[in-house]
Amino acid sequence: MPSARLHETQRRGARAGFVRRWLVRLAIAVGALAVAYALFQVAVRIATTYLWFDSLHAGSVYTQEIWAKVGLFVVFGAIAGALGGVTLVAARRARPRLDIDDEDDVFRSAFRRFEPRVAWLLVLAAVAAPAIRIGQRAAGQWQTYLLWSHAAPWHRTDPLFHKDISFFVEVYPFHLAIVSLLSSAVQYGLLIAVVAGYWYGGWRIRGGRQKVTRPFVILLSFLLAGYVLLKAVGFWLARYAATTSGQGPVTGAGYTAVHALVPSKYVMVVIAVLCAAALVTNGFVVGRVRMLTAALVTLVVAALVVGVGWPKLVYRLREAPSAAQVDLPEIAHNQKATLTAFGLDHDVTTVPYNSSTAAKGAAKGAALVKLARTTAQIPVLDPNQLSPTFTVKQQLEPYYQFKSTLDVGHYNLPGASGQDVALATRELNLSGIPSNSWVNSHLVYTHGYGIVAAPSDRMDAATESPDFLDGGMPPAQQIPVTRPQVYFGQGFPAGSYAIVGRPAGSHQNLEFDHPGAKGSADSAHTTYAAHGGIPIGSTLRRFLFAVQLRSPSILFSSEVNSASQLLEVRNPRTRVAQVAPWLTLDGDVYPAVVDGRIDWIVDGYTTSNRYPDSQLVNLHSATNTTLTQDGASVSQPSKGVNYLHNSVKAVVDAYTGKVTLYAWNQKQQPDPLLKAWESVFPGLVQPQSSISPSLLAQLRYPTDLFNVQRTLLAKYHVTGASNFYSGNDFWTVPNDPTVAAAKTINAKGSSAGSAATPNQPSQYISLSADGFGAQRYALSSPMVTYNGRDLAAFVSVDAQPGPDYGKFTVLDFPSEGAGESPSQVQNDIESDTTITEALTLQRGGQSKVVLGSLEAIPVGGRLLYVEPVYTQSTGSQSFPILRHVIALYGNGAPSFDNDLAGAVQAAVTSGG
Repeated sequence: MPSARLHETQRRGARAGFVRRWLVRLAIAVGALAVAYALFQVAVRIATTYLWFDSLHAGSVYTQEIWAKVGLFVVFGAIAGALGGVTLVAARRARPRLDIDDEDDVFRSAFRRFEPRVAWLLVLAAVAAPAIRIGQRAAGQWQTYLLWSHAAPWHRTDPLFHKDISFFVEVYPFHLAIVSLLSSAVQYGLLIAVVAGYWYGGWRIRGGRQKVTRPFVILLSFLLAGYVLLKAVGFWLARYAATTSGQGPVTGAGYTAVHALVPSKYVMVVIAVLCAAALVTNGFVVGRVRMLTAALVTLVVAALVVGVGWPKLVYRLREAPSAAQVDLPEIAHNQKATLTAFGLDHDVTTVPYNSSTAAKGAAKGAALVKLARTTAQIPVLDPNQLSPTFTVKQQLEPYYQFKSTLDVGHYNLPGASGQDVALATRELNLSGIPSNSWVNSHLVYTHGYGIVAAPSDRMDAATESPDFLDGGMPPAQQIPVTRPQVYFGQGFPAGSYAIVGRPAGSHQNLEFDHPGAKGSADSAHTTYAAHGGIPIGSTLRRFLFAVQLRSPSILFSSEVNSASQLLEVRNPRTRVAQVAPWLTLDGDVYPAVVDGRIDWIVDGYTTSNRYPDSQLVNLHSATNTTLTQDGASVSQPSKGVNYLHNSVKAVVDAYTGKVTLYAWNQKQQPDPLLKAWESVFPGLVQPQSSISPSLLAQLRYPTDLFNVQRTLLAKYHVTGASNFYSGNDFWTVPNDPTVAAAKTINAKGSSAGSAATPNQPSQYISLSADGFGAQRYALSSPMVTYNGRDLAAFVSVDAQPGPDYGKFTVLDFPSEGAGESPSQVQNDIESDTTITEALTLQRGGQSKVVLGSLEAIPVGGRLLYVEPVYTQSTGSQSFPILRHVIALYGNGAPSFDNDLAGAVQAAVTSGG
């Protein structure tokens, strides 16, 4: 019986061992398959992405990015992996040779028994985990690395360290990244040492007393010595952060930074080096926990006392009580640096604008009315409100759509040179496609068709709707469009794609082009005739993109032929972002008709947050307006910048998808940061001289740049450091008063709510910068006093390419009798019983009142405000119709008329 039981026990043990071995093998096989699948997905993504870049003739951009990422991943991953592996091996060899009591320490006893079998797996994990994590972080710094490797002098220096600006903007960030990555690698090593030291018995807690072996102390000493040395390097580099310190009244090296923060970093460098030396000595000679602890405590106490306490003490006792005197030098540096970094150091003209200005113009009565009509193209077609009107009038079919707000362009029309025009592209609406099959969605309905345009300063007198210049089917074209197909546009969602093209000799047009004329059942078909897509005629490419896009139909569809091309990444802003990821892109992408073709124009900025002494601005806050909150314009990320230049104009062909980058305004405002990126990607950015005259005419001053600059001018129009510190003459950007007003008018007795009102958008409009001269296409905005109540200034910039492009005119109003701010004007409108009674009647029944933008226009020494008023029914096919125009001039009463001319004449007569 005993032998039988022994035999049965052995048989069960063998069976368990067999199952265990197969489970281990199965786990290894599953893990290998998972790794292989992940590597396959990565390979597919890299291959398909390269083919996309290659279709844009920008394959070198992607290869440069890939090699930079791979190099950084390998270098820093190898350092972190080697450190992790060596640490684990050292901890394993440093384990005490004393046996562990099975009853006293069950878990470590079990670990010591099974550890030899899985030792190689533990070492692999200690190498792979930090290598992958640190390698991934390092690869994410590829732009920082490339900029560092191509840094060139800016021939400007900071006032504190007297180093070239290129060091702070192009070199310093990568130095910080190196220290951060290496510190993280050492931190992983310390974590591995502590965990492995516990399991291997290097340190343990028994009977309430902590016991640490000498070999483990030596290992920790060397790791901590490396970490502390890296902290010393970090302290050394942290000195330069004083140039962008935010502790004082402005960004930059204030009194505390110069007299305490920077000196404290020098002291901390010395202390950290001494602590590191003590740790090394402890590792080689002493090997005691006390010495290790003493070095760390010394460093921590010094960091608190010297690194934190000293600067705080100086700030509280010296800078804060005397900031009006001691911070004046830094304010002066900040003013100069900020104006330079944001392109405001020249071409800004300030004009005192008051009643004496009007007297000099000598425009009164009928002459003043004439001046108001001739110095500006006063808009009554509000591009922010009339997209529904374009949709109802010009959508034609449900598979077309327009952007939620219209864009404003400037075109030479027959008999009207320099006409402001509201326009939109008729883009494809994928959700409106009939019979939404894979073939219809990707092979038949592939593009939108044409543009719709109307002048902004007049409406059709009969219908009070836009007077369309381009539109209809067949299209009327006062702005000629010879290639109306829109294969690339803002309406295409992420992930959308189309397959186009037909083989040689075929005459079949599979793609739907456009519907027939009104009343006709015939429709036109076409075939994409360019080479802007990715050729997918081969089986291998079809397989790759079927995997990447998770669409087996790409591989198996009989409609995909040898000449097929894949069009993907169809949003123009996204295309530019992929080709030039080092650019910050403007949120307002706009279409333009250039030589009969439709182009998308995207403004690109070079940015930095390291420019010494320049004011740090939150890009999201400075560009946030009614349009970004409504989603009409892409909202900028919430990040700080203190250097912003519009150095690139990107153009995306709506038919071919070709992306062309042009250097911009480099003679007037040379951008060293652009030069550095041009050396990183040679040939990617074309010179400005290669821009055709017809394209040049459609470029304009960008919205987000102007919004940031008007935010800065609200403070930086003040010239003296002491005056700047007092802040008595600061301005601010006005809130959009029409948002709350529209809610109040349409509330019908219920509460309109009290949500925060966004900033008023800046406006593109042809006007006279001083209210007397000739019209120029401009981007403009009123400014109000810091408390937001009174009118302070009117800021405009010449938005049309030419000798005056980018020149600012600031009309500075007096503190009293200057005229009314936008909020005061809107309050006057709402307080006028005639207007409010009329608007109450307009919103009766199933209608609502839609308020257009409150436009401010300088005329003869004062501001003329104009606000169009529309009504819109509540039906699904409703659209705003112009009903009235409200105008107010200077300090006069608001006028209320059925057309623009009558409203302006009454307002000027009242206010003039």
